[in-house]
Amino acid sequence: MTEKIFAVDFETYYDKECSIKNLGPLGYFSHPSFDAYMVSVVGNEETEFVGHPKDFDWGKLNGAIVLSHNASFDETLYLYGVSCNWWPECQPEAWHCTADLAAYCKLPRSLKGSTAKLFDLTVDKSTRDNMSGKRWEDMSEEFKEEVSEYALKDSVLCLRLWESLQDKWPESERTISALNRKIVQGGIPIDIELLDKQKEIIALALFNAEEQIPWNGEKPLLSRAAFDEECKKVGLTPPVSLAENDPDSQKWIEDNEGKFSWIRAVKNWRRINSIKKKLESFSLATMPDRRYYGGMMYFGAHTGRFSGGGGNLNLQNLPRGEMFGVNLRHLISPNKGKSLVVVDLSQIEVRTLCWLAKDNEMLEMIKKEEDIYEAFAIRFKLWGNGPSSMGVLKKQNSELRHMVKTMVLGCGYGAGYKRFAQISGIGEKEAKKNVQRYRTSMPSVTKLWSKYNHLIAKAHEANKKIDTDFIVDLPSGRNLNYGKIKNWEDQTGFSSYTCSVPRHGKEMTIRLWGGLISENASQALARDIFTDMMLRVSQAGHKIIMHVHDEMVVETDTEKAQDSLNEIIGIMSTPPEWIPDIPVSAEGAILNKYEK
Repeated sequence: MTEKIFAVDFETYYDKECSIKNLGPLGYFSHPSFDAYMVSVVGNEETEFVGHPKDFDWGKLNGAIVLSHNASFDETLYLYGVSCNWWPECQPEAWHCTADLAAYCKLPRSLKGSTAKLFDLTVDKSTRDNMSGKRWEDMSEEFKEEVSEYALKDSVLCLRLWESLQDKWPESERTISALNRKIVQGGIPIDIELLDKQKEIIALALFNAEEQIPWNGEKPLLSRAAFDEECKKVGLTPPVSLAENDPDSQKWIEDNEGKFSWIRAVKNWRRINSIKKKLESFSLATMPDRRYYGGMMYFGAHTGRFSGGGGNLNLQNLPRGEMFGVNLRHLISPNKGKSLVVVDLSQIEVRTLCWLAKDNEMLEMIKKEEDIYEAFAIRFKLWGNGPSSMGVLKKQNSELRHMVKTMVLGCGYGAGYKRFAQISGIGEKEAKKNVQRYRTSMPSVTKLWSKYNHLIAKAHEANKKIDTDFIVDLPSGRNLNYGKIKNWEDQTGFSSYTCSVPRHGKEMTIRLWGGLISENASQALARDIFTDMMLRVSQAGHKIIMHVHDEMVVETDTEKAQDSLNEIIGIMSTPPEWIPDIPVSAEGAILNKYEK
């Protein structure tokens, strides 16, 4: 018997104010202007429905596989509608996201982009754009027909995408995709009172910064022309750039902001305004149940790592500590009687790099030493003159430990001494010495770079004879696919290998070399280990409310928090079955507000 499969796509009212981008999913669905006026459903058993959701026979989906291209929207809307009695509940076997499937298969996430690349189709999205601000009852009959055809075509393409690619998406990855969606749908507890207080604090900070900018009210606050003009008034030569990543610019600001408060105000205004927007995003997407409903994107990066859901608030990159009197992380706080259990994988990418490099001796040292950076200090011959010196580096020589940590984290992917000097903030002479020490002490890692360099060149040569992709296999069974390798030469004659990878919905050309492949493979392997642990933690009954890189945040009853912490640390200190020989370690804490 053929498995029943249905593609489901909702069409909803939206405008500039009533939009998921501004409000988050539940804020959007609960907005007074919101209206889910259409659903299209296409099945592999010849079902084709397009019309109002209340008119569809939802019982058809019982026991079936349901698909949506962006299930974080369609599935979440369906569940919200059930809770509001907009339509009846059904029990599908599973609900899968074909946008996640496309991303896994190295295609653009959008239906337009993925079908264009896979099927060489041109999908016109102008109908969707023209639906902005139009209610169903106000549309002309001609436009209603256009919207209906558009919705039906999206479901047809969604089903076709699934039928073409489903065999390439492992069951474990489908489960990770669904779990990530479930985590987002559960929301994150927010301290509403602190949120209101922080909004007041940041509004005052923004006002004070604006008051110190001389051209406030006359010209745009970030006007470069106004900035340069003010510099000339006080006898300063304006810097070439004001970019935060420009060392010369930052040095100019440091030299002059103490003398002229308006220079510091201009520097701070952008940062303060950014925090203000993040607070507004928290506020807009936090519901009366005191929970924030945002987004977390499965396979948001080429390596498979998750990314933020877009907009002004990226939970994967919240500022650490207090800035201008505001601590965004502290907003994440459970209600009375609940606690956060936060557990982090320790130095996982350092461990995955050593595993990929087959440095079994280093892996054994990591396993034995309580402090991983002491293990590397011993390998670098900077520490360890017998048993009495073991296990005490952190206490006896914290400066040496910091230097070793910087070397381990900064040199593993082939950074040269000039780049390492920038990363570590040390002089180039010392940086050169440290880079050389790392490379001499870690020959297995430098061999890994060389191995990948050789494989890149080999793939490029093979491409001249047969059309083939450059693929790096991972122990999880997954792989990194870099597509077709090309050789590129600049005007100076410098030659390098390049490839195209999807990034932010577009194809981006990147330069390939052994160090980059080592970094990608280490991150990808770390991601696979972490997601394996996510599944195990969830299967053990723990409620994951968010995850950030290699860190899991679980919400639990306060009285059970210690037992939960112990169990989760145990799970995250046990490697997956498919890589039993990698030493993994985890540490965590019980918190009443999120911090790190």
